[in-house]
Amino acid sequence: FTQTFIEFSNRMISAYRLKQGAANLKKYADVFARADQEFGVQPPIIAAFWALETDFGAVQGDFHTLNALVTLSHDCRRPQLFRPQITPLLTLIDRGVVPADVTGAWAGEIGQTQMLPSDYLGRGVDGDGDGLVDLRSSAPDVIMTTANKIMSRGWKRDQPWIEEVHVPEDMPWDQTGRTNKLPLTQWAQWGVTNPNGTPLVDNGLKAGLALPMGRKGPAFLVYDNFDVYLEWNQSFTYALTAANLAARLAG
Repeated sequence: FTQTFIEFSNRMISAYRLKQGAANLKKYADVFARADQEFGVQPPIIAAFWALETDFGAVQGDFHTLNALVTLSHDCRRPQLFRPQITPLLTLIDRGVVPADVTGAWAGEIGQTQMLPSDYLGRGVDGDGDGLVDLRSSAPDVIMTTANKIMSRGWKRDQPWIEEVHVPEDMPWDQTGRTNKLPLTQWAQWGVTNPNGTPLVDNGLKAGLALPMGRKGPAFLVYDNFDVYLEWNQSFTYALTAANLAARLAG
């Protein structure tokens, strides 16, 4: 990414996505509740990925998936990432789950939350009970499958993912960073507070302090569940934006 975190985040967390996300959380409340109960993934987490990946299914990509994967498997810098996706895609085609001419993103992802064929095949859930896993047009299938994928990456049930915080000017900056997870009591001792200045509430968990734009920019406590965002997309800017959108949708 060449944009700053704030530039990217402001562009991606649009008023439309917040409004549509809230509407879909209400519209599919029963499905989200099932996903939460079965996989332990809170509804706003799923809705945020759904928003960022395809605007809730509006823009799923028009690249011929099989052609894209074959090309990337032989003509790119990281063929080892794409070759393992060809057999799962052919299996999906052979079983009639997707058509042979299925289209999606340039890197072979399919459906409303952009699943690679291996995740589609291995994590697909029939959310609407019609006997099929249709990640292109069935919202219940999308919601349940996305929750299953997130759970499979190590999501911890009923635990937070990020919290925006305020940091003082005179704290030990060498202790910051996503991977240096410390008790909230320690951050509080160093003067870290909620954005409105109220004290942090100790939840018994450890968190790192992420500063995506350095000392003068926004600050976030990031918990173990945030690592799942980086499993989804290795870009720290994207991961933090997705986590922040989920927090906004959660209210």
